[in-house]
Amino acid sequence: MEPCNESFIKSIDRFKPHTFHAIDGDGIFISHSHDYDELTLILEGEGYYSSPEQNMKVTAGNLILIPPGLHHGFVCTVPWRGVSIHFFQNELPVQCQYLFHSGYESNRIHSIKLSEEDTRWAEMSILQLENEWKSDHVSIDSQNIMRIAFETALVLFQRYKTNTTPSTGNKTDQTIMQEVLKEIHSRFYSSLTVHELASRYFLSESNLRKKFTEAIGISPKQYIINLRVQEAKRLLQQTDKAIESISTEVGFTSSSRFYEFFVKSVGVTPLEWRKNTSKNTSKRA
Repeated sequence: MEPCNESFIKSIDRFKPHTFHAIDGDGIFISHSHDYDELTLILEGEGYYSSPEQNMKVTAGNLILIPPGLHHGFVCTVPWRGVSIHFFQNELPVQCQYLFHSGYESNRIHSIKLSEEDTRWAEMSILQLENEWKSDHVSIDSQNIMRIAFETALVLFQRYKTNTTPSTGNKTDQTIMQEVLKEIHSRFYSSLTVHELASRYFLSESNLRKKFTEAIGISPKQYIINLRVQEAKRLLQQTDKAIESISTEVGFTSSSRFYEFFVKSVGVTPLEWRKNTSKNTSKRA
């Protein structure tokens, strides 16, 4: 089912228990790739997911993240039930994107195992996301609910992924930068400063800038600005909010600074970008 409201979701598919006849073997192995990301939650049963370098068993509670373009396959060995969310990573709200900036490998399937309680939490979040996505009523509230619901599933994934990563005791520069990135993505719209980040991790401002730039390629200040512009573009495309309202929401202290950074980054004004994006969307429809 394709809803009318525009969002970062391409489709949400539920799969139910099924069995295979002996003539088909132990299971039908389906191999494919796609140009969007996939997040799948297994609710019942078991099977296997594979990529060119992987073959992993999955059961109820597994949350699976598959990058776009990765050729992968799956087979059901015990009748299973679950739900798959197909989405565009580059169209996600900025708060949801941290996971894809922190050691995310695009050439492998990522999988974690949730507890029973967290599996129910993830299922409820995905159900709420699905209900809002399928709704004919588009509003700012529905967009926010979708973001929060999807972010909940991703945060669960990140928590379990972090908890299963072996700890070496003292924090490495890489670990610190991952934590800095996580905080920036969570608070990019606030008055977060480099000084505040540096103090939190017991670094001087110059040392943080140096480590961050070496790891990410740009300064933390520029990274924050880029996130604000990126989120502004999403809001311009996916909502009808006023430009001044978007400017404030993403963290700019004045409309003039928003326009300045937006034009410098995108090449056109926010209004021109919204109009051009709207025209391109209409042509694709």
